[in-house]
Amino acid sequence: MKVICIGSAVIDISAGTIPAPEQWFEKQKIQTIRMLPGGDAVNQSITLARLGMEAELVTSIGRDDNGLLLMSALEARSVNTRWITRKEETPTGTALVLVSPEGERNIFATEGAFEYLKKEEMPPLDEVSAVTVGSLYQMPGLEEKGLAEYLHEAREKGIPVFADLGSDKHGQKLTGIAHMLPEIDYFLPSLKDALWITGSKTAEEAAEIFRNYGTENVVIKCGADGAYYCSGKESGWVPAIPVKPVDTTGAGDCMVACFLTGILQGRSLEDACLTACRIASFNTLYQGAAEAPIVPAMLKEEYWKDHTLV
Repeated sequence: MKVICIGSAVIDISAGTIPAPEQWFEKQKIQTIRMLPGGDAVNQSITLARLGMEAELVTSIGRDDNGLLLMSALEARSVNTRWITRKEETPTGTALVLVSPEGERNIFATEGAFEYLKKEEMPPLDEVSAVTVGSLYQMPGLEEKGLAEYLHEAREKGIPVFADLGSDKHGQKLTGIAHMLPEIDYFLPSLKDALWITGSKTAEEAAEIFRNYGTENVVIKCGADGAYYCSGKESGWVPAIPVKPVDTTGAGDCMVACFLTGILQGRSLEDACLTACRIASFNTLYQGAAEAPIVPAMLKEEYWKDHTLV
């Protein structure tokens, strides 16, 4: 099954473990520094490829060394790169990811070429099983003109649309995405982002607001607390597997990719969320946003009867 992944693409400089700033000193040794593929759409596409999907990444990178490194890393991870455009005037996005001993991260990022995606760079929707937008709020030109129409075309063709959020850096809140919510079949924001942009106090309240704006199915990703799912037919909570994380970077993107795969396999919201939360917990046991050795067998209930993460 072919899945189109639209959104951010960066090189992550992942460093860990990093002590609290008050414990820093000159030329301090740490365990690892790695240059890895990153960005919401990249992370989703890598996980989808590992799950056996034909993942086609739609993004932009610069004509620079980091762009070459990112292309090589994606091809090595079986991601289809034919729809990646190269920008002469803007560099490839780069992020410095500082991972704490608890697995939490602080991210410092530069401007990236993916922010300048254009409507005319979107691929045709032939023989596509799903479209996923990894990074709402992060592609201003495309989101203002073209993305909603593209998603509408997908839904007109019977192709389900999934979407997650990037950081709302300009404080747009709902005004920045309201026109796209009716074109999204499955909306999967994090709890922090959902509460911020809706002004709600709970996942349940935020989910209802998104549904009132036109999104039929909402999944609120709640980290170690699992996820809340809601549609017109069912709602509830599913747990995550409690683990001691090495790196929580990309766990939400991993969950989106696994959830999408479950839905395409015909699973219910609850079942798709449960499996996605399990695999997202597994993802946090490895440094990097999408470096966990995920395999298709993890999508089956039988796998979790024989394997434990605790």
